[in-house]
Amino acid sequence: MKIYLYLYDSKNIVENPILNDIIKNHTNNYNNDIKRRISESNYHFASKVLDSFGGDINTIRFVNNKPIVDDFYMSFSTSNDYFGFTISKLNNGFDLENIIDEQRRDRIAKRILKNELYDNYNNSDNKGYYLTKMWTEFESAAKMEGNGLDYKFNHLNIIYKSIMIDNTIFTVCAKEEFKLEVYLNGILRS
Repeated sequence: MKIYLYLYDSKNIVENPILNDIIKNHTNNYNNDIKRRISESNYHFASKVLDSFGGDINTIRFVNNKPIVDDFYMSFSTSNDYFGFTISKLNNGFDLENIIDEQRRDRIAKRILKNELYDNYNNSDNKGYYLTKMWTEFESAAKMEGNGLDYKFNHLNIIYKSIMIDNTIFTVCAKEEFKLEVYLNGILRS
């Protein structure tokens, strides 16, 4: 089964997109105006993609804060540089993060990585990449499950696929094998 990942850089933020009340109420949860505008842009592009899949953004519902449209599972994520979403008939989760800076790395690693994951971090040649990838795995799994973030869960029974663009890691997960098809600013990446 395929999971489609649509990514947009910050140059694609849409000013005042037309969104339904359910989505507006959801995006108004952001206290930060920039995050709200990015989230609104994400839903704007998602509505266009859904149209091409035969879905309708106006049927969106949130189950455990997870957006479901018709029979499509979706997952959204944003940063200052990129925003994006997944769409699939397969339940999935998606997260994106900029590489964690050196000043915060060890403190975050001690807090979130347990046992062998922390050992792997310590032995890694690229600690920033390793920690950020693990963080996106935790976040994407939490979004897939619709639960809060849990650093102790058994993430080994989940399939993860990650790509890196610039200084950002994008991770998609599901509980069964999937093919990832990635679009950047509306163009299929090979």
